[in-house]
Amino acid sequence: MLLISQGIGLVGMLCVAQVLGGNPSGADLGYGAIAGLAGAAGVAMLYRGLASGAMSLVAPITGVVAVVVPIAVGVGTGERPAALQYAGIVAAVLAVALLSGGGSRGARLGRGTLLLALGAGIGFGLFYVAIARTSMGANLWPLVAARGASVAVLLGASGITRTAPSFGAAHPLVILGAGALDVTANALYLLAVHGGLLSIVAVLVSLYPVSTVLCSMAVLGERLRTPQFVGVGAAMVAVALITAG
Repeated sequence: MLLISQGIGLVGMLCVAQVLGGNPSGADLGYGAIAGLAGAAGVAMLYRGLASGAMSLVAPITGVVAVVVPIAVGVGTGERPAALQYAGIVAAVLAVALLSGGGSRGARLGRGTLLLALGAGIGFGLFYVAIARTSMGANLWPLVAARGASVAVLLGASGITRTAPSFGAAHPLVILGAGALDVTANALYLLAVHGGLLSIVAVLVSLYPVSTVLCSMAVLGERLRTPQFVGVGAAMVAVALITAG
């Protein structure tokens, strides 16, 4: 399932990159490949964790871990957000932490699932950092390298395990849509991080657990505890502070 969605994304990204052009260096493609490997590992662990049924816990924990990595790298390499933006960063981390606190009624988080969530967060964090290291002149080619690396690894894993790619229990249109949306999200992040600070852009991107938690309520019928509702409000405050700064 993951191999199919990643393959669809590779074809789509390659077509768009050809149209837009660009002049990527070896370093751009190298950082792209690193991002692809980290991102593929993150996605695989996230999907596995979400499949455990604790969606409202796995996604926020992944998000809060993913946001710490680029903040540390960005500030450590000299980025200096405005005072309001620092407040927004704190509010964002607090928001994701609150979203993971307590979980929905009926949700359970075992040790294995927790490790998957933590690993996924580290993978996404490294993806954010590696893509931010690419040059603007490369356009979307680093993402082509990223997707090419992830597809190659997934193909190798499929060959080793002798597992043929399949849609599994998911509807084919869902997998196709996931691949298309994933590529779109990556392209938008690349454009955003080239126009802003890594420590800010990655924070905003990492607030995605808000939508995941809300979807778990609407689609799966999960009921959230008070801390998680507070977390949604904190996320809105974080966006406002970062934007104002």
